[in-house]
Amino acid sequence: MRYALFDLQRECLKPATAVLSMAERAARSRAYPLARTPVGRLQAATFESTRRLLQSYPKQPWAYDDVEVDGERHTVRETVVARKPFANLLRFRRDGLPDDAPKVLFVAAVSGHHATLSRETYEAFLPDHDVYVTDWLDAKHVPASEGRFGLEEYTDYLIEFLEGLGPETHLFAICQAAVPAMVATAAMCRDRNPCRPRSLLMMAGPIDIRVNPNDMLKKCEQVNMPLLKASLIHRVPARFAGAGRRVYPGALQLTGFMSMNPKLHLTKHWEFFRNLASGNEAAAAKHREFYDEYFSLLDTTEEFYIETLERVFIDQHLPKGCMQYRGRTVTGESIRDVPIMTMEGALDDMVAIGQCSAALDLCPNLPDADKHAYVQQGVGHYGIFKGQLYREETAPEAKAFIERHKTPRKKTN
Repeated sequence: MRYALFDLQRECLKPATAVLSMAERAARSRAYPLARTPVGRLQAATFESTRRLLQSYPKQPWAYDDVEVDGERHTVRETVVARKPFANLLRFRRDGLPDDAPKVLFVAAVSGHHATLSRETYEAFLPDHDVYVTDWLDAKHVPASEGRFGLEEYTDYLIEFLEGLGPETHLFAICQAAVPAMVATAAMCRDRNPCRPRSLLMMAGPIDIRVNPNDMLKKCEQVNMPLLKASLIHRVPARFAGAGRRVYPGALQLTGFMSMNPKLHLTKHWEFFRNLASGNEAAAAKHREFYDEYFSLLDTTEEFYIETLERVFIDQHLPKGCMQYRGRTVTGESIRDVPIMTMEGALDDMVAIGQCSAALDLCPNLPDADKHAYVQQGVGHYGIFKGQLYREETAPEAKAFIERHKTPRKKTN
């Protein structure tokens, strides 16, 4: 009922946002005498800023531009490699890419945002890598008949995708995806699966939040699970394909993220209004680009949210050596021949420095030469996978790591 009321409110706001959009266009119209004056810009800024706070944001398109390699432009083609109830495996490959280009499977987080939030992360690899992305689907659109989707099903998907892509695929996990990616890698190594990753890269992942503890750990220690379930878990309304499924709505997940640093978001929206009013369109466009994606939301299944919260954040199963996957304990001790690179932002206030690189200490049987911890100076949680420093410093480090470890591993009995 609560989700239905929220959905009704969202639908009721559509006429208001439509009117604001019309007013905004009118204020910017060449036919409006004040359009290019401070008064006209102030009016347009008021209409747009208000509309953006009230409207719903759809999933953003991929729509990659052509990439330039050696002075030539090449089209990037998107294909769906595999379809699953809760995810599609997408492939992005530029024309003319060599057949032996490294394959990289990017694993997007399931934390309220679509995989397109990390669009820029993948884009940096398009010129010289065969790029694959887990495009997780909105749980409210998945029929209840498709069954559950929890942390172990998520891990199942990763193993299935890796087996479908074949040996020598590099696995690149972003944020929350780092834990199931490491679990999948450890399980495949334990079973000597020939399709285990060629290398594992983890970016700002909460492997062990006890390291360098921050507000995240404090909040997890204070969680009242019955109260949390009662307040955050809702049933999908009847008008959606996933009617009846219990989910953690994306809007609530976004509220949780923004509540960690509300002053920052308020400041950014005030700066957006000022930029619109002053005619600074370049700065305003950057704001739109980020928040069009940031406000584009998807619902997460109850079981995935609760299991991730309990096993990753509250009880830290992986670093404590008690992570279970399909009835068996999985630890980093199984990882012996999959080089690992961790990447962290020096200013990250969500996943603090050391919480991701803790993964290296969990793999005592992996040679030190195959362990690499990288800290990107000058960036926070989102700056580690997008923005100028990502393009100029972080991505080149990751690509260099893949290049060093692209040689096929020796076959073993």
